[in-house]
Amino acid sequence: MEENKGDVCEICGEKLKYTGSSENYKDFQCYFCKKDFSVNTYCPNGHYICDACHSKDPIRIIEEFCEKTELKDPFMIAELIMEHPKFKMYGPEHHALVPAVFLTALKNNNVKKLNGEQITFSDIKEGINRASKIPGGWCGFYGSCGAGMGSGIVVSIFTSANPSRDIPRTLANKMTSRSLKSIADNLEHCCKRSVRIALIELVRFFKAEFSIILDYKPDHCTFSNKNDKCEKQKCFLF
Repeated sequence: MEENKGDVCEICGEKLKYTGSSENYKDFQCYFCKKDFSVNTYCPNGHYICDACHSKDPIRIIEEFCEKTELKDPFMIAELIMEHPKFKMYGPEHHALVPAVFLTALKNNNVKKLNGEQITFSDIKEGINRASKIPGGWCGFYGSCGAGMGSGIVVSIFTSANPSRDIPRTLANKMTSRSLKSIADNLEHCCKRSVRIALIELVRFFKAEFSIILDYKPDHCTFSNKNDKCEKQKCFLF
């Protein structure tokens, strides 16, 4: 079994099954935490790993790297984290990656929040915490990619948005909608591509809305040969 195949069970290597309607959901117990779940993605051999257990190690990797790194390029930060052997090809950990790396890049570039306060590691952890609540498969089942939503979380934290603050709330939603529009590219889902698209749109948005320019170098994808579902030439990053 290869760890990087997103459509196979990580326990036994069997091809995963999907169901699109709630009446067909299956009841499974998480292989690790033993909690019970009603799920739309499952292994026919009875295996299931919940999002919390699936993301536990990668989320810790994100936190530890972002706390210690001095890198200023959000793409470089994201690439180094995604290359970690425990960071899988697909999974909800990518949702948390977007706010983590972009807020880290802002902090390391000494960019202050809109209210003049310094961006701290607490802000980065808040971004990770919010995005970690977005389940896997959200792109297909709810029409809202978690990486795109992660970009809105960045703007929410940067502007200190809440539901009652008109302009900050609007900016956060604009950011999410901008990312989602680009992620909706008529291709099969790819978490690596979605992360990069969200980061590209964040860089453009921060320049247009806040006159903040980040130096970055979005390189070509280094995961194509590891991903059996890669769209190859159809993807602009190939």
